[in-house]
Amino acid sequence: MEVINLALLARQKSLIYTTAMAYGDYLAQSASRELLRIRQGEIRLLPDDQLFFTTYPDFIRWLVVVSDESPDTVAVLPVLMHIAACCPRLKVRVILDDDDSLRHVARLMDDPALAAGLADADFPLLLIFDEEWHYLDQWGPHPPEIEPLLDEWLAEHPDFEQLSDDDSPAAQAAYEALLDELTQVMRLWYNSGLNQAAVADVRGVMSHLHEGGDNDDGDSDNGDSDDGDSDDEH
Repeated sequence: MEVINLALLARQKSLIYTTAMAYGDYLAQSASRELLRIRQGEIRLLPDDQLFFTTYPDFIRWLVVVSDESPDTVAVLPVLMHIAACCPRLKVRVILDDDDSLRHVARLMDDPALAAGLADADFPLLLIFDEEWHYLDQWGPHPPEIEPLLDEWLAEHPDFEQLSDDDSPAAQAAYEALLDELTQVMRLWYNSGLNQAAVADVRGVMSHLHEGGDNDDGDSDNGDSDDGDSDDEH
C-alpha cells in the first residue's frame, strides 16, 4: 500500500511539473522575450564549467519560478537556461509567480516550512529535484556579488521602491522607466563578471548535491514517459 501511495505521489508531482512551461513557451508569452534572447547570446561558459555541466552524472529536474516584474529574471534566467542546455541529464521548466502557480509549486516541496516561504521569496528562484521528485535544494535570485552594486544603485534612486507601491499613472510610468534603467544596468554588470559568478554559484550547488546525495550514475532511466519533457525545452 505504501508503494502505491508513493507511486501516486510521484505521478501527481510529475503532472504538476509538466503544467509548468518549457522555456520556449515562456519566451513566447514574455514581454521581455527579445531582451531574454539577447541575454542568452551574451553568456559563455568557461571550458571547465562546460565540462562539469555536460558530464554531470545525476538525473535532475529544475523548476525556475520567475517574476516578469523582476529585472533579475532578465539577467539570471538566461544564465540558468544556458547551463541547462549543456546538461543532458537535466530537465527544466519555468513557472510564473502568481498565487495559483505557487500553490502548485508548494505541493512539490517536501518541507511545509519551505513551501510556506514561497510567497515571500525573491525571484527568480531555482528549485532542484531529483528524478523521484525529492526536493534537493534551491538557489536565487542572484549571486551575492551583485548586492553591493544593487545597494549603490538603490541609494542613487531612493524613490524606486516607493514608486513601485504607488498605483497612480504618473508614478507607475516613472517606476517603469527606472525599472528599464535598472534592467539595462544589471545587464552590464552581468556581462562584466556576474554571468560567471552565477554559473559558479549554481555549479557549487550541483557539485554539493552530487557529492553529498544518494544519487548514483548507474542505469537510472531518464525517460519518464509521463513527464512530457523533451530535449528542446532547454
